[in-house]
Amino acid sequence: MNSNPDENLKRREKEKEKTGQNQITRRQLFAKSALAGGGLVAGGLLGGGLLGGSSAMAADPVAAGPYPGDEAWRKAVADKVAGRTITIGFTPPAPSEFYDIIEHGAHSQMRTFSEWFGVKWKWETFFPGEHQDINDQVNTIQNWVTSKFDAVLVCTAGDFAAMQKVYESAAAKGTRVFQYNMPAELWPEDQMKAICTIGYNNAMQAGYIATEYIAQKLGGKGKLILIWGLPGHWSKSRLDGVNIALKKYPGLKIVAQQRGDYVRDKGLNAAQNLLQRDSDINAIYGENEEMALGASQAVSALGLKAWDGKEGIVIIGADGLKSGYESIKQNQLTATVSVGPVEQGRQSIQTIFWNVVYGYVPPKVLDVRTLVVDKTNVEEPLAYVSWALGSPKVG
Repeated sequence: MNSNPDENLKRREKEKEKTGQNQITRRQLFAKSALAGGGLVAGGLLGGGLLGGSSAMAADPVAAGPYPGDEAWRKAVADKVAGRTITIGFTPPAPSEFYDIIEHGAHSQMRTFSEWFGVKWKWETFFPGEHQDINDQVNTIQNWVTSKFDAVLVCTAGDFAAMQKVYESAAAKGTRVFQYNMPAELWPEDQMKAICTIGYNNAMQAGYIATEYIAQKLGGKGKLILIWGLPGHWSKSRLDGVNIALKKYPGLKIVAQQRGDYVRDKGLNAAQNLLQRDSDINAIYGENEEMALGASQAVSALGLKAWDGKEGIVIIGADGLKSGYESIKQNQLTATVSVGPVEQGRQSIQTIFWNVVYGYVPPKVLDVRTLVVDKTNVEEPLAYVSWALGSPKVG
């Protein structure tokens, strides 16, 4: 064997030229798979989530090419689909910009699969008036089951045990239930009757990293107020994450907390109330972005200074809204935790498609990546969510 490194390198390059291997590397091929959004499905894994959300994924999915196969693979799947229509019922706990983004993410993936495989979609949406309208949501799910929908995609404020009975009944009648944006970390997997929960860990991927961001900006100490949502599983899990982070930073203290019920105007009122009692506050954490945006309005209305990188009140939320990103660019909201709403929609459709068409078994819990977004890194997530919202819906 030739022991000269330079000669070995030249030999390998010549071999690549002969075989055409230098035309595309494995890394490039993997990047193409992320653009395609199909991931390693044909190999038995669900796709798209390996790289998480990225503006690169906004590229034309058809032009990016199929992965891991070729036109033969695409034809094989199209032959299996045979032009069928997949019916899906989509229901969030209440209408909001956040759930609109998730729905647009889902439609972007449906459109891709239609172009690839010829699959058609029937999509129905039901928005309860508010989080407490559980009966209306359950009745709608049962109507979809009666109508023989293939799948139901649900996010609910309903009691965990009661909803499992609804899901079990649906499965017995042939409708598959998938959850999204649910804090699955709160419940044993063997008790969850949905086929898969697509979301993120509310405690560690939202509450914890938001609190750590505050602590880092404030040097580990300061006075923190919480603008929190309705009592329930989201608020509990996210607060668990806050408390875990606070153990690392004993100098950072929660000095007040008030409900904002997940909406902007109540977040504004709650923040104004707390700041009028004590304006010497270093940070505000709104459990969701709507409440954080309300808090930023309160800070401005009271003539207080928002964080400028050195001083002022740090204001952070969590969702990943276009309006939130724009507020960050305008120096109103300091930061937010993007919990991957576009990817939750895309991953939900990927999971449903491969399960319904082929019977692929997804993980019981499928977490997307999350990210703390501030002025230093806002451009990419803003571009991605803008692309999703600008994408036409199917049908």
